Amino acid sequence: MQEFAQSDTPIQMEIVTNFIQAKISFARIMTEIVQEFGLTPLSSITLNLIANQENPTVSSVFKALDLNQGNVSSMCKKLERDGFIIRRRNKKDERSVVLLITEQGKDALNGIEQMLRTHFCNNTVISSKDLQKAAAGIETLKKIVHSIEEQLCKKEEVTHNA
Repeated sequence: MQEFAQSDTPIQMEIVTNFIQAKISFARIMTEIVQEFGLTPLSSITLNLIANQENPTVSSVFKALDLNQGNVSSMCKKLERDGFIIRRRNKKDERSVVLLITEQGKDALNGIEQMLRTHFCNNTVISSKDLQKAAAGIETLKKIVHSIEEQLCKKEEVTHNA
């Protein structure tokens, strides 16, 4: 892995700037797409997590999203109220509540996936190889960001304990 020296600061600032610009643009795109299904970008990601986790709970979803449990709980209540999910007591552990996606939720996710596929596949500028590179780059960026988060958390712990 290449290490950056202090003189490479413009590279790091360029990464941050490009990431934030891409995040803003992608949020606009996702908002436009998911609104047709009565969702927000974050609620669509939450719904997707629920659909793809085994026995998902509010706790497992908030851990996967790395968000406040109360916010995820509120979002799940709204998803339930809007008919995208239902809550059921876990048959194996009555204290636990499992989140289940409804047909309406599945239809919404399928519609979103189809719209995304249409936009990505009908893009004559971007090749499938470019998309694969982007996916790999995003994974690498996530690792970098998580590493920085861990460093910041350790720094906060030292400050609080001092």
